[in-house]
Amino acid sequence: MADTPLTTGIRFPQDYSIANLTVLSAVGAFDLKNIRVELSYHEDLFNNAASGYVMLTEAMNYIETLQLNGTEFLRVTFSATGAEDTAVDKLFRIYKLDKRKLEGNLNTISYCLYFCSEEMLLNEQYKICKAYPGSTISNNVKDILDNYLQVQSYNVQETAGNYDFIIPTLKPFDAINFMSVYARPANGHPGSDMVFYEDKSGFNFRSLQSLMGSPVYRNYTYNPKNTDPTNLNADMFDVLTYEIMNSFDTLHGINSGAFANQLISADILTRTKRVTNFDYGAYQSDKNTIQLNDYPLINRYKNRNGDETNQASGSMLKLIFSNFNENDSSYVKNVQDTSPTAVAHNIYAETYVPFRTAQLALSNYTRIKVSVPGDSNLTVGLVVGFSLNSVNPLNDGPDKFYSGNYLITGVRHLISNRYITILELAKDSVTTPYASPESTSPTWDQTVKGILL
Repeated sequence: MADTPLTTGIRFPQDYSIANLTVLSAVGAFDLKNIRVELSYHEDLFNNAASGYVMLTEAMNYIETLQLNGTEFLRVTFSATGAEDTAVDKLFRIYKLDKRKLEGNLNTISYCLYFCSEEMLLNEQYKICKAYPGSTISNNVKDILDNYLQVQSYNVQETAGNYDFIIPTLKPFDAINFMSVYARPANGHPGSDMVFYEDKSGFNFRSLQSLMGSPVYRNYTYNPKNTDPTNLNADMFDVLTYEIMNSFDTLHGINSGAFANQLISADILTRTKRVTNFDYGAYQSDKNTIQLNDYPLINRYKNRNGDETNQASGSMLKLIFSNFNENDSSYVKNVQDTSPTAVAHNIYAETYVPFRTAQLALSNYTRIKVSVPGDSNLTVGLVVGFSLNSVNPLNDGPDKFYSGNYLITGVRHLISNRYITILELAKDSVTTPYASPESTSPTWDQTVKGILL
């Protein structure tokens, strides 16, 4: 495996091509490919910017020669061999040198250069104190990306509703994260599930449901190795290793409000209150809800009080001051004797608080980490299929509940002597429905009530 594309001979699934690994400092540019030991590039759907590191070994003390001090740029371009058209090609800032130590004959040193997007450093240098009256959140995000961070490439999904925001001296990323809590997708998908992140193409402000509704990029399978020498695709698309990071956790699901939660919102101006319950069953069956798979994460188990898990809305209770009643034209007319317009734009707390609480918890309810042969086209926000062979001797197919479509929430491209891509996958649903208990079974009914038989 080399830092340039192979032109002859057999290609292996984990071969790679590094077209650029060039540092630009105040004294000039230098190619790091020949002293590179390891390159790692990382994206996270729930983090705002991409980052990584390059580990180097050399005997010429380029730290001194290049006068490295944390103001340098690094261009990184890599791909799987033969797939240069899908390469990751980005410009980063070097912000830290670490893990420096002597090696071998004591004339050689090794160290890591850590890099991140330039926007991450700009984010730490500036703060926003600005009013956004009567504007959509998507337009506010565009303004921050254009005028404060001067981002060259971004994809911002349109949001619904006009809001009145005052950004109280926040960093740009914090300002976007603050507004994203309120943001509702304009395409009719229920809830408030907008996230702000960077992928290989640039910055994105997208709803989780819009990502989940994307076509499946590729189907991956975990199989025992070398069982079918005629299957040449196996080395390309088989999962090398996998780890189930989060399986079901009913207590966490209840405590996080994933299946049921309640919001009590109070309008202190009109002295009214409203109670809003989130019901996972109603959300899951809503025709406008986009999910990765067809069936819910839980069955219709009823506790001894006769409530299903999604019906116990008191499991998580939140209180918020809202302005839901100020859009009531009769109130405006009678109290203020003005035209029937709202005192302030509705913040839709009754939507964003219960829905976002549940949607973020559901989107990470089941998480798996897999490693696959390096693919520079893999980026956060893609949907992939994962097929895990069942170990049940009565089932010669895939595992019914852990196979299915997953959303890529984290990506690490790791190049050392080979190229692998490590994916963090999450899903909010299953491909096969869980069986519900038989309500007519005396044994089950007595057990639920805690009666020993």
